[in-house]
Amino acid sequence: MGSPLNILSPVSWGVILLISMFGFDVRTLHAGGSDWDSPTLWTIETDNESSLTLQPTKGIDGVRLDLNFTLQGPGHRWVQISRDWDETDFEGRPLTFLFRADSGATLEVKIQDQDGSVFLCRYPLTQYSSKWEPVVLYPESFEYGWGGDGDLNRPIRLSLAVAGTAEVGTLSMDEIGPGRPGMMATPIPDGPRLDPARNKKGFGFTARRDKRALPEDPLVYEWLKTIQDTGSFEQQLLSSMEDNRAQTFNNALAAIVFILKDDRDRAARILDFYSRATDELNLDASRQNFFVKGEPRGFYQDMYLKDSAEGSAFLAPHGSDRWMGDMAWLLIAAHYYGQRYGPDRYATLKNLLRDLLVSFYQPASPGGYIRHGWRRSDTALHESSGHPEGNLDCYAALKLVGEKTIPRDIRTWLHSVLVGSRLPLDLYSWQVLALGSSYANALGIPESDFRYRKTLRVNGRRVMGFFHSARTDVQNIWADGVGQMACAYYVSGKEDRANFYSNQLDALLIDRKIKGQTTRAIPYAPNKEGGLDWVRQDRGFTSTAAWYIFAKNRFNPFTLQTIPKNR
Repeated sequence: MGSPLNILSPVSWGVILLISMFGFDVRTLHAGGSDWDSPTLWTIETDNESSLTLQPTKGIDGVRLDLNFTLQGPGHRWVQISRDWDETDFEGRPLTFLFRADSGATLEVKIQDQDGSVFLCRYPLTQYSSKWEPVVLYPESFEYGWGGDGDLNRPIRLSLAVAGTAEVGTLSMDEIGPGRPGMMATPIPDGPRLDPARNKKGFGFTARRDKRALPEDPLVYEWLKTIQDTGSFEQQLLSSMEDNRAQTFNNALAAIVFILKDDRDRAARILDFYSRATDELNLDASRQNFFVKGEPRGFYQDMYLKDSAEGSAFLAPHGSDRWMGDMAWLLIAAHYYGQRYGPDRYATLKNLLRDLLVSFYQPASPGGYIRHGWRRSDTALHESSGHPEGNLDCYAALKLVGEKTIPRDIRTWLHSVLVGSRLPLDLYSWQVLALGSSYANALGIPESDFRYRKTLRVNGRRVMGFFHSARTDVQNIWADGVGQMACAYYVSGKEDRANFYSNQLDALLIDRKIKGQTTRAIPYAPNKEGGLDWVRQDRGFTSTAAWYIFAKNRFNPFTLQTIPKNR
């Protein structure tokens, strides 16, 4: 006589598996008659060459669905079952089911929104042939596929598809329907990893809310001043990482910080450098200069501060770009100076930057965008498509200097491309900072998803922050991103959430003594995971210090506004 375990059916194993995962019997998931396992509830659809039959079989609680399919024909083929989906089905409840398969195809769970947007979760079926797999999906679990406006607002149709190349296979599905509120979302291959405590109320580390923000550490500002005084030619530009490289973006941010602090002289030192690097007679294409042989090209992203084995002072490293986003940030800095101290000093620089960006404008459908600029040491001009991050910068800069039509077109274009749940982190935070609080829902993607949000132990304490992309294989924090998210939460009105991330930055501070000056700084990241081998954890980074100060001052550098408390 065999062991009792050997006489359990595959369905019983599914029950045991779900009990162990969720702590209750799967047969209680769909109490109230919301089980969708009857074939009469579904419509069969195919690509017109492939075939699908739907057969009811004994399941866990009633029947289950067995799909027998033949994917036939060249290229990508598909079959699916579909049913109407009431938008209330997703109100606080997940979509749940179990499945197992004998197939090399892919299961695609698809939801269509009222405006035509389609969202998907994909499961390669070769990974699930030997066991029943439980699935619990919330709206945040789905990634944008195509169509519509890219927002999952009013779902109207659910499809369970099998897609792939020609083959014959089977797929069994059971306990399909809306689940109970509060269930833990299940992982998706290369998909979102939802935090089960993402909706936790109250204050504290797990809830990710603080009632008050810690005050700004003044030694961080001292670090910025010391870097300008000790590391740059004529005490003008700041190096990026206490090194010999000066980046236009970092110096534009530093200039904005100096103006915010009413440190006019320090801001002018930076802007004077770029204002003077506008020699129309310049013949050296590698020199940090706006013109080459009279042609306006903009400033390089990067340059050497001093002569070194790597290169000569004021020259850009080989392969550098003249990135339009950097031009936008420098335009914002010059505009901020004029707003604070009078418009005349950098009027020429502002006009050059504005006109260059306007000349890069490209109409599109819908809207339009600003093209990239010169690339790879001026060997190429522009990319083949628009760049969302740089266009958020350009939208803000051109709007600040009084342009109307182009910012409107950029906003229209951005709305069509800023979709999906695996964008770079700053495309979520900068949406809010550049476009306004009406885009606050974008913050929910990195906030809820462990692909972005990380918890590390740094300097002996737990720290929570964000990585710059959706990576399940990385445990690291991008300090800039934490500051950006804090600022975005202030703009969105979620002050307690903003306070929390502002306070997390204080845990990343390190002591730095530079030529006798006591300062504090924040490294770009606390470790080297995620392709950050170039980062030094014992040195600060200029942009990180800037975002720390912006967060502590509740300042939005895209609009040059300070967010008032308790709005």
